[in-house]
Amino acid sequence: MERDLYEYLMRNTAALSEEWVKLQEEKLSLSGSLEGVSAERIQHNQTFIENMAKTFISDDVNFSAWSEQVAVRRANADTPLHETLENFKYFRIVFWNLIMDFVQENEAEISLQTLGRWSKKVNAGFDHVIELFTVYFQQISDARLLSQQQMILELSAPIIPVFSGIGVLPLVGEIDTYRAQMIKESSLDKCTELKLEHLIIDLSGVPIMDTMVANELFQVVRALALLGVETTVTGIRPEIAQTAVNLGLDFSNISTYAHLRQALPVIIKSRQLS
Repeated sequence: MERDLYEYLMRNTAALSEEWVKLQEEKLSLSGSLEGVSAERIQHNQTFIENMAKTFISDDVNFSAWSEQVAVRRANADTPLHETLENFKYFRIVFWNLIMDFVQENEAEISLQTLGRWSKKVNAGFDHVIELFTVYFQQISDARLLSQQQMILELSAPIIPVFSGIGVLPLVGEIDTYRAQMIKESSLDKCTELKLEHLIIDLSGVPIMDTMVANELFQVVRALALLGVETTVTGIRPEIAQTAVNLGLDFSNISTYAHLRQALPVIIKSRQLS
């Protein structure tokens, strides 16, 4: 009977997919979306039906490629994970209803044991696909998050080369402990990458800084010194200066200027003379 059920499901693949499309379009209509179900999604659904049907005649059905393709598409479309899992839940019901139609047509030939075995196959198949999909979806989401964090890191500490061996790090906005840590990591890597010998840290766009963050930035200066990078700090506001004094930070070995425009000519000239 498994072969008969397989052939029945394959004959009804298009009809089953159409029923799924109707459910999807109803959901889209309720959400106010004008977008219909794409041909690609329909193809994915039909491939899933075919793979599920094969589980009744084979124990070696590979859902990995399908799960990865769908996970990539859903993640790149920013589809919430719960939405796709909900679709699996509803489609499991639709798929099982078709099997029950087959059971009713062949009631005399199907025992309770056979029905129970089919139920296990369907649930095991769906559960396996959901597990694979979730793993791939999480991997893609984690990769995208890492990429976004890297972008934020670069934007948080954008070192701009302005002259041979000289770079400027213009900091804008509030700096918390996490951002200060990112600035430290990015600055060390970027100075090495750009082969800088002098870095100007401009704080004119930083409105306020607490003692912990001020200390973190001071650590940046010390770490850069160990790499042989000289540091100049410009645009220090009175409040930040007061914070540094309260911390007992020693700026005696760090050149400071009120404005970036004052520091640049001096530093460039000193490099030209050296």
